[in-house]
Amino acid sequence: MINTLEFKQNRHFLNRQSSVEQLHFIPGIWVDGRYFWLPNQMEKVLYGDGLILKVLKKQIHTKISFNQLIISNHGSHEKNIKILAMHHFQNVNKDCLTFISPTDQRIFHHGGQNVFLVNLQHHKEDIKEYTTIPLWNAFTDQIWSSLQKGHLKYQPMAKGPAASILAVNIKVNPQKTEKISTWSISGKNKNDLIAMEQALLKNSLAFPVEK
Repeated sequence: MINTLEFKQNRHFLNRQSSVEQLHFIPGIWVDGRYFWLPNQMEKVLYGDGLILKVLKKQIHTKISFNQLIISNHGSHEKNIKILAMHHFQNVNKDCLTFISPTDQRIFHHGGQNVFLVNLQHHKEDIKEYTTIPLWNAFTDQIWSSLQKGHLKYQPMAKGPAASILAVNIKVNPQKTEKISTWSISGKNKNDLIAMEQALLKNSLAFPVEK
């Protein structure tokens, strides 16, 4: 559960963010009924759990914001966790729309003349959770249908100031590391975004060929 001080710090950080990138990314982690966001950090150490979450940003393309989340388990027991990827517009108006496309299994953010596709991948697995929420609920327990079990509250669409959250459940064995990739792609229409994502998935810089 997020505390009041952390909530205020997160809100303050959002308020002072520049608008260089129109869609802002915030990573997070859920473990054993607790969750943590990294709005202004590239690393989070969970000492009691023996976990370290690191964020690595890669420059792939001018229209692609690509981040790799690296979670390491330094403990002696397997950890079942959920990795979270939140996206939201820096500047919003009543015409902004965030929605889940069940057909495409993607989240789209519409704002002004631009459309953004956001997605997440752990290995080749496509099993993930999606939701959209009003931005003022983004750092509260209102995102969960069950915080104890780590289930997100499903909402397929949100208008105006809103955020999307992608999540994936992973197991991290003792003394092992797992990598999760997440990205946002900007464009003018859905077809262009899907085509750019297909090219991204073949990009060896983003997804090195495992030997």
